[in-house]
Order: sequence, then C-alpha cells, then structure tokens
Amino acid sequence: MKLPHFFRTLFRNYVFDTIDTENHFKFIIKTTLARGSWEQILWLFEYYGKEKVSEAFLEDYYGLRSMPESTRKLWELIFVEKPAVEKAATPVEKWRCRRKAGQRNGIRSSEPVLPTISS
Repeated sequence: MKLPHFFRTLFRNYVFDTIDTENHFKFIIKTTLARGSWEQILWLFEYYGKEKVSEAFLEDYYGLRSMPESTRKLWELIFVEKPAVEKAATPVEKWRCRRKAGQRNGIRSSEPVLPTISS
C-alpha cells in the first residue's frame, strides 16, 4: 500500500511513490514520530497500531538511536516502562543528599568528623 498524499511533505527527499508501507514501516514510523504533524501521527497509530509503532521506536531507542534526542525523550514517556520506584520519585527526592555533614554510619554527632592521618 502507498502512503496517503499528506505524507508527501515529510518524504520530499525521496521518490514518494516508491515508499511502501509494509516494506519501509520502520523508516516511516521513525520519520513520522520525529517530524510528523498530529494528523500524520494519528494515521500512523491507526494504520500500524500501537504495538508496531512501539516496536519500531524501541528498536531505535535501545539500538543505534537515529532519532533526535528530543523525539526520544517525548516518546519514551509512552513506550518505555519505568520502574515503580523511579516513577514515584520527585526531582527533590531523586537528587536529595544521601548523607548529611557530620554523620557517621547514620548517627549524628555534634563534632565534625575529621579524617585521621597515620604515619
């Protein structure tokens, strides 16, 4: 099957009539996710389905990463499963200091702990 005419602007550097939706599906999906309009993205999900779009994206995400970083970051929110712990962490919790000054083994002392120099 051929791509709809409204994809022509996305693939203007290629001979549009030679692009086949089945043989070139990864190329079509990655290009559309990176530079497509909302109408083109909706068609992509309707025609290929979420599973096939996800497959093409994840191959790029875990592989050579040919898609722009901004595109990867946007679509990873949908396609990449994050661990529950990471989802729950707020930026403050994620970057919170693990130890506070003056603590040794989790016990707070009033005196600062200075390293000892042995000779």
